[in-house]
Amino acid sequence: MPPIRDFFAVIWAKLTGKKTCLSHSSDADGIVCAALFLRTVQGKGLVVLAEPYEIQGGSWLNIFKWDYVLDLPCPPKALVFIDHHRTNKPSPIAKEVYHDPTAPSAAVLAIKAFRLENDPIAVKLVELANECDTANINSYEAWDLNDAVKGSPRDERARLAKLLSELGLEALKLPEVQKWIARNRERRERTRQLADKIPIEDNIFIELNGENNISPRNLMITLEKRGAKVTCVVAPKNGKYKIHLGSREDSGVDCSKLASKIGGGGHKYAAGATVNDLNKALKLIAKKLGLKKLKIHVVKGMEVVGIKELKVRIRRKKRKKLSQGEVKS
Repeated sequence: MPPIRDFFAVIWAKLTGKKTCLSHSSDADGIVCAALFLRTVQGKGLVVLAEPYEIQGGSWLNIFKWDYVLDLPCPPKALVFIDHHRTNKPSPIAKEVYHDPTAPSAAVLAIKAFRLENDPIAVKLVELANECDTANINSYEAWDLNDAVKGSPRDERARLAKLLSELGLEALKLPEVQKWIARNRERRERTRQLADKIPIEDNIFIELNGENNISPRNLMITLEKRGAKVTCVVAPKNGKYKIHLGSREDSGVDCSKLASKIGGGGHKYAAGATVNDLNKALKLIAKKLGLKKLKIHVVKGMEVVGIKELKVRIRRKKRKKLSQGEVKS
C-alpha cells in the first residue's frame, strides 16, 4: 500500500490545484510514465506510485479522482487513462483513453498523450522503457534504468521519476542512483546462479521462501531462454502471495488469460496476480494448462531445498446419454 503520507499529499494537491498522476511503482515503464507526466506539468503535479493489486483490492486509491492513470488497472475516477495491458479496461467516466494492447509499453502511449514526441529526453526514456517492458534489453542504458528502478526502495521511486524528468539519463549517473543500480546488478547475478540449479522442463513452477534477494521476472526470463515454455514463480508478499507468470512465444499460452482467472492481469507472455489462497490459485492455473499435477521447486536462500507435488483434480465432461433411436457409430 502507498504510504499514508501519499493520501494527505493527494488531498493537498487537490486543494492547491495540482494535477495528480497514479502510475505503476515496480517497473521501468511505470517510472518513465511518471517522469513524462512530471516533465509535462513542470513542478505543478503530484505522482503517487502503486501496484495493480492495490487498486483491485479496493484501497483508498479508488476514492480520488485522478487526472492521469498510467500502466495500471483503471480506478473508478480516472479522467485520462493510459495503458497497454489487455486486461485493464478504462473507467466509464474517462474523458481520454490511450489503450493499446499491441504497444510495447505504456510510455509509448504516454509520450503521445503528453505531446512530448519532439522532446529528446522524453523520446530516449520511452525507447528504454520499450526495451525493459518487452524483456528485450539490448543497451547498457536500458539495463541501468531497469536496475535503478528494481534496486531502489519503493518510497524513493517517485524521486527517481522526478530526477529522470529533469535530467534524463544523466540522473542514472548520480551517486545515489548508482548505488541502486549496483544493488540490482548483484541481485541479477544471484538470480542467474539460482537458475543454474533448476532443471529445464516445459513447465517450471518455483516457490520462493525466506530472504532470497532474487528477481522473479529475471529468473523466469532466464529459464525461458534456456528452454522452458511456461514459468511460474510464487513469492510471499505482505501476508499474501504474488504469482508471476511467464511464457515463451512458441508456447501457445496466454499468461494474461491465466492471470485474469485468479484476479490478476498483464501481458500475453508476462502477467501476474496477488492471491490469498495459493493452492487454489495454482490448481486453477494447472487446470488451464491441462496438468494433472504440479511439481513445485521450493527455494530457500539460494538453494532448491525440495520439490512439492500438488495434485489437480480435472473433472471430465459427462458424456451425453444416447436418446432413443441413436446408435453408436
